[in-house]
Amino acid sequence: MPASRGHSFDKEGKTTYLHAAQQFPFRTIVAAIDFSEESSAALRCAQELARLRHAMLLLIHVIDPVGYAFPAGAPPAVDHDKAAREELAKIEAEVRRQGIPVHSRVETGIVCERILLSLRDHKAALLVLGTRAITGAGRAALGLVTRQLLAHSPCPILTVPPDRSQAPRNFEQWNNVLAATDFSAASLSALHYAQRVAGGHLIVMHSTRCGRHEDCPNCLERLRFLAPFNESHTIPVDHVVTGGDPVTMILRTAKALRPDLIVLGAPSPAHQEHDLEHSTVARVIASVSIPVLIVPESRERYADELIEEVATA
Repeated sequence: MPASRGHSFDKEGKTTYLHAAQQFPFRTIVAAIDFSEESSAALRCAQELARLRHAMLLLIHVIDPVGYAFPAGAPPAVDHDKAAREELAKIEAEVRRQGIPVHSRVETGIVCERILLSLRDHKAALLVLGTRAITGAGRAALGLVTRQLLAHSPCPILTVPPDRSQAPRNFEQWNNVLAATDFSAASLSALHYAQRVAGGHLIVMHSTRCGRHEDCPNCLERLRFLAPFNESHTIPVDHVVTGGDPVTMILRTAKALRPDLIVLGAPSPAHQEHDLEHSTVARVIASVSIPVLIVPESRERYADELIEEVATA
């Protein structure tokens, strides 16, 4: 199945795989917390990454102010505000005891807007979000806030599904990484991140709809050019070109190779709200039980406009 693989050799002729993720690209990690089962897995993942990579961790909880607009809803809303601050303070203290530099904030406002503002204010390098469990139909519907953030976040997003077994997952290493690219700007940015975080093995794949993938070498050569095995990325790299629906092929490859992480380019900000749930990124996230890293193209010049757009939607 793999089309090509690279190796490096030490002086004794033995194969060596040098760690490609020595320069961890996420120095400031934001974890969005809502105290649900989904966010608990995301928090644990963010903690492990921050502890191992010596990154700063920001915990943010946003309270929607809608309840304050109704007299009957005001007291519960106030109680929730107080309880949230107390719970977040406990979590922050526990994280700090582990030697992790951490800060927490409770915000009030439109959830997506406040998270986007926090990402900008703290120059966040990574946002960690929890996703819902896979349903009996094999899918997990993404919430509105998650869909908005996928399209508008200025930094990469790591989605973390909840634990499905009694044994907690190990988030410490991303040894086996699967990166899928359609050669868009965002997916090329995603490929760059995949090369930096893969610890032991990188699989780069492209799925084409033309039906000529077995006869045409162009896509394979392009993958080899974009993700070479060289002195900068000294880990084994497999380049795979397939044909058919990209989501189907990504899921099939993930099932066969069982990667620790899937890396994808983020949806375009031009996507309409109703289109996001049917995008490749949303469909993959909703169908796998492993973390997915979603990387946007550079959008810093649009940050203020995007926040205003979300706030007035």
